[in-house]
Amino acid sequence: MSSTLRWRMLVSIAAGLVRIAASLGFVWASKHLVDIATKVSSDSLGRGIALFIGILAVQIAVIIFANWWNSYNSVKAQNHIRNQLFGHVLRSRWNGREKFLSGDIVNRLEDDIRITSDLLVDSFPGIIITLAQLLAASVYLLTLAPNLLWVLIILMFAAVVGSRLFFKRFRKIMAEIRARESEVQQTMQESFQHRVLMLTLTGVERIMTHFGWLQSDIECKTRKRLNYNAFARGLMLLGFQAGHVAAFLWGIFGLAAGTVTYGMMTAFLQLVGQVQRPIAELGRQVPTFIRAITSIERLMDLQELEEEPKAESILLPDAPEVTVSNVTFAYPDLSRPVLKNFSCQFKSGSFNVITGPTGVGKSTLINLILGLLQPTEGQITVDGHPAGGALRVNFMYVPQGNSLLSGTIRSNLLLAKEDASLSEIKEALYTAEAAFVYDLPEGLDTPCGESGSGLSEGQAQRIAIARALLRPGGILILDESTSALDADTESRMLENIHRRHHAGKTIILISHRDAAIRFADAVVDIPE
Repeated sequence: MSSTLRWRMLVSIAAGLVRIAASLGFVWASKHLVDIATKVSSDSLGRGIALFIGILAVQIAVIIFANWWNSYNSVKAQNHIRNQLFGHVLRSRWNGREKFLSGDIVNRLEDDIRITSDLLVDSFPGIIITLAQLLAASVYLLTLAPNLLWVLIILMFAAVVGSRLFFKRFRKIMAEIRARESEVQQTMQESFQHRVLMLTLTGVERIMTHFGWLQSDIECKTRKRLNYNAFARGLMLLGFQAGHVAAFLWGIFGLAAGTVTYGMMTAFLQLVGQVQRPIAELGRQVPTFIRAITSIERLMDLQELEEEPKAESILLPDAPEVTVSNVTFAYPDLSRPVLKNFSCQFKSGSFNVITGPTGVGKSTLINLILGLLQPTEGQITVDGHPAGGALRVNFMYVPQGNSLLSGTIRSNLLLAKEDASLSEIKEALYTAEAAFVYDLPEGLDTPCGESGSGLSEGQAQRIAIARALLRPGGILILDESTSALDADTESRMLENIHRRHHAGKTIILISHRDAAIRFADAVVDIPE
């Protein structure tokens, strides 16, 4: 927990303690005013009313401030936790397989963080304030009617304990509900991302059937949780009503016997609520804690992801040479290596084409060169430096498929170089045969949907290549990045890249097409 969050919690607790003092002061002022009216006290009625109204005003002001402060703190805490975890997940080491589905991660970073932050900024201070209120109200009631206090505490604690015998089952149900909610999030996210595919394969109804089943399961488990809550709430209400009845009858008998004044009767009835409310709040917080524990455990799963080692970027001059020496690599869940004792060299300033059948490890080799994956055996070096995160500043990279982000064409290009000039952008677009951008109605400010929707696959690929060309670095890697281009466009683009960057950059291209091989200084074939 950060120091900023701690002091904000202390302010919440301080505000709560002031509210408790004001509420007990209000009980005393009410009793005092009634005693004045019934001639038990000789104090001035006007002064008693002024004191009564003044304490009431303080109570209202503190409640308003506490509500505002807690709501603001909740947003601050959510942003703080989300920022840390979001960055941690993005920086986590990638082993070729994502441990969590993207929809599940988003669900954890939204709902679970909201629940956890509420626990930190509301529930924790709330429990301290509640205990303080229970102690203060009990001490006050103890001075007025010691025996009544013990009757109330026994009745109410018996109700709370009796209603909380299902905690273990409740926690299990909450974990199941949170898991199902993650599945719902994942289903919606993937369906929206691949909506055209769903429509084309007429798979919408199958998706909706599965979606309906998920929602029905959530409803069923929620109904069980609500049933438990209803039973628990019934027991607590029974205990609290018994407490009210006990206090009322205590006052009635006291009035009849002459041992209780009307002011004391007023104080009794108010103090019963001030003793009951903290106990009820403690009972109510238990399900909240169980729910929060489930969310904390889900967030800790993300926190346990191993981050890549932090290293200062090493920008190499000119066109670095890449050497792959006896590299073997196998994914964690596969026994058979994708690459075994593989060696090759991409000389400085050369144009290289990697070929080979599907599934032999071409993209895996690229990920190893980028330092995203670590060899099981062997070594990869870039100008003599071991491949890793520190060297990624040297790579201009275009992955397979459509890699544009939602935003505009301009914002996608500036991801590579945020201070790129208009002339640099123009040169990159023309080199990538993406000058069509200037013919669009909004030009560089043309919006892109998720994964470049609104553009053709070929247009999106050319913009992604232009983005890579804007990035400073001496190694250009194109991983099947021309697959959606027609032969003429691909040939012109490769000719542009060869003319503009050959010898100035080390170019590594995965392709099966003759157009790429025609420009190659070396062809690296990865055997099965």
